[in-house]
Amino acid sequence: MHDAQKRLNELENMYDALANNPSWVHPEVSQASFGWMLKEILDLRVVLGVS
Repeated sequence: MHDAQKRLNELENMYDALANNPSWVHPEVSQASFGWMLKEILDLRVVLGVS
């Protein structure tokens, strides 16, 4: 569980960093990246029981 929580924290931090700095990523890549990261974050939250 510790690894899943660590991964969740890392993904949330990465998501926040990209959301706060959209110029870092090309728009087409950004959309795919945000979609993938959001799915991973939501899946990990379900596994960990985090709302």
